[in-house]
Amino acid sequence: MKNFLILLLFSATLLQAQYLVEDNDISENTTESGKLAISYDLNNPLEFYRLKCENAVYAQFPGGENAFKQTLLKNMRGYLDTGFYSVNGTFELIINISKNGNLQRLELKPEVPNSNLLYRDIELALRKMNPKFTPATCNGLPVDSKLRQKINFRTESFDL
Repeated sequence: MKNFLILLLFSATLLQAQYLVEDNDISENTTESGKLAISYDLNNPLEFYRLKCENAVYAQFPGGENAFKQTLLKNMRGYLDTGFYSVNGTFELIINISKNGNLQRLELKPEVPNSNLLYRDIELALRKMNPKFTPATCNGLPVDSKLRQKINFRTESFDL
């Protein structure tokens, strides 16, 4: 009798394993119909706004220009949300650096419709990288300075 009960319990557990998945069950769970991929081109040089003094030393990122570009690229890949906007073309990222070497503010030009989301994501990427620059100096005194980096965005969308 014990063997019969064990056999009955064992066969009852196998009944749920034979569930047939129908086509309408699969299509209800699928919500993504397309995919966006944004590529970034940071090959343009990092440009400095001219300081009006003699013996000007421009702001420097620890590790140099390539380290800045690599860190920015890594953070942009992590923090830019490609589901909200489609970006194509060259944008200028203007970074204002304080006398302490900290990021004061940034500008993104040209302004396009609904560019506030892109601006927010780039600002988040820069803030998360926590850039601490060696400040620019004029005649040995630290001064505020500006940097400009051109970023070429290319959005590719395709259906899945």
